[in-house]
Amino acid sequence: MLPGTRMYTRALRDLFTHYGWTTVGVLYDNDHGSELAANMMEHLNGKRDLYDIRAYDVSKNSSADVARWALNDLRRKLVNNFLVLCSPSIADVVLTQALYLSLLSRPNSWLIVTLGSGDIDMTKYIDSRANLTLIRLMVAPFTSNCALPDSEISLTDAIFYDIFQIINGTKQIKPQDDDKVSRADVRRQIKSINVSGCTGPLNFTRNGTRNETFLQLIALEGLDDGVSGTWSSGGATVDKRVQRSKTYKTIVSENKNIFADKVLRVTTLIEKPFCMKKRDYDVRIGNDRFEGFAVDLIREVADMLDFKYELYLVHDGKFGSKRADGSWDGMIGELLHGNATMSVAPTSINSEREAAVDFTKPFMTRYISVLMRVPRSETSYFEFLNPLHPTVWFCTLGAFVFVSIVLYILERVGTVNREECPSISFKESFWFVFGSLLQGSTDSSPSTLPGRILTSSWWFFALILISSYTANLAAFLTVKKINTPIKSVTDLASQTTIKFGTVKSSGIMTFFKNTDIEHFSKMWAQMSEIEPSSMVSSTDEGFKKVQNEQYAFFWDTTVNKYKTIENCNFMEVGPPFDPKGFGIGVPPGATYREDLSMAILKLSDRGRLHELENRWWGRRNCPDHAKPSTDETSELQIDNVAGVFFILVGGIAFATVICILEYCAKQISNSVKKEKHARVTDKERESFL
Repeated sequence: MLPGTRMYTRALRDLFTHYGWTTVGVLYDNDHGSELAANMMEHLNGKRDLYDIRAYDVSKNSSADVARWALNDLRRKLVNNFLVLCSPSIADVVLTQALYLSLLSRPNSWLIVTLGSGDIDMTKYIDSRANLTLIRLMVAPFTSNCALPDSEISLTDAIFYDIFQIINGTKQIKPQDDDKVSRADVRRQIKSINVSGCTGPLNFTRNGTRNETFLQLIALEGLDDGVSGTWSSGGATVDKRVQRSKTYKTIVSENKNIFADKVLRVTTLIEKPFCMKKRDYDVRIGNDRFEGFAVDLIREVADMLDFKYELYLVHDGKFGSKRADGSWDGMIGELLHGNATMSVAPTSINSEREAAVDFTKPFMTRYISVLMRVPRSETSYFEFLNPLHPTVWFCTLGAFVFVSIVLYILERVGTVNREECPSISFKESFWFVFGSLLQGSTDSSPSTLPGRILTSSWWFFALILISSYTANLAAFLTVKKINTPIKSVTDLASQTTIKFGTVKSSGIMTFFKNTDIEHFSKMWAQMSEIEPSSMVSSTDEGFKKVQNEQYAFFWDTTVNKYKTIENCNFMEVGPPFDPKGFGIGVPPGATYREDLSMAILKLSDRGRLHELENRWWGRRNCPDHAKPSTDETSELQIDNVAGVFFILVGGIAFATVICILEYCAKQISNSVKKEKHARVTDKERESFL
């Protein structure tokens, strides 16, 4: 937990360079301070004086006497830069003697280093207005994983609070063998910790030291707000490491180069259109192997925050779910194990995941919808009959027969000059009514007043009927009709023909599992108990089942919408439900989460996120089945109008048969007449003879 000698040496070298110190007097009272002082002698080219102020013989000299003698000697040598490497109690003695000797006044400068976990009380020297700065391990009570109060928090409290956080994190260690928990088990568990504690980031190297250490610079004039500067081990240069007027909180939230020169490992998975392999994936290297919305997003964020990154695919291809033993798989597991700095994928933010890792502000909102295969459109050779209901067709036929008979009766009964207008025969009556219905002309027409009145009524009837039929026929023959048995999510719950499911261990499965909504609970029982085979292990498997089977797949609208653009055999069924956000995942307590969130908000404000969405979801070559069918017209195919040709061919065949029958009948009639005429001729000849 505490910085080692090398870390303090590095910090002091940076501070000497920052302040421009070339001469310094060093006072120490323990072995740790002695080692640090020796290291400083190796790295300082200027004049340095070392004083061990430990009172070896308490009966002869007290610590105050030794400290007074050392300070007098440094004043005699005209040294005005002092470095104190003492325990809190001895440091207090040294400062008290310096106050008596008027060495706390300017232009003297003091650096007081807290090497252990104890605090040094500097409030008693605040009236001196000396150029005095205390250097100690970071105390950051404002972080998400520090529950200590902001006011009057001590270094000791902060260190022990973080120690107990680490102990809590190692309570549930499962040993590799059945006998005992080994040292390697504990070390492995501690290495996986990555939170921001009361003393800054808690993540450790293979050797057990901190990955990055933050030290506070507390000056007398900064005692009111507690901090007047920060030193961090992660900076590339002295100016980056020493932030004289910035607190740790300010550095975390405002530092442009939050990742220094590190190459970040960013995990993702293949999910169209968020991340896809390029066609020539095998011949490309690095991040250039991938494309998609998430790939473009992390590129934009990296350019804005000025960091380098390396994309890699999560080994198990999962988003992340909690196992029975409490561990996590997928990308969430990668973040918790310290293998990835962040995850960029369509990972929905839910309570369970939020409790395990942290997420940025959402870069996109997703819903759940149903993806299904487009049903085959219904075609019929006699589709031209569809504009009218069968009942209307039968009524029309009945009206035709009835009007024909009535017209014949009216013409027979009606009074008119028969020489000028001969009456219509029964056959001609039917032919006239039929021709009027089809808007054709005939030679015969009614001559009586009642017949003409009836004809007028029939013409008006035919006008309305034919006009309605023609208008409806145009829609029926040019609009592609798709009979969709499932029009909403609730339709799935009330049928058993079409199976449905989602990806195992996904956020959508968690929604169905935990929901209290009746029809969703019923569907979960169907998926998990009655038809467990309907659950799939990946989205690719789900899309294949939709393509090849009677199957409905629950998944994110963003992905489903892209599949309907990519494959015209797919259709999305709504309405969508369960809105959730997609966020960039980071390890718990990561200090750079706010920077990533601000970058996402800036991209949204500039309209860049909208541009990226249009790039991957904007094109559409397939018909949108969610729109009204009247918008989806197509040219007439032979299947739509084949029935008309069948009727024409049937009419030709029927007319030919009738013609042949008439011809045969005529020939038979002529032969009979000839035979009869021959008989008559023979009789006449016999009678003549």
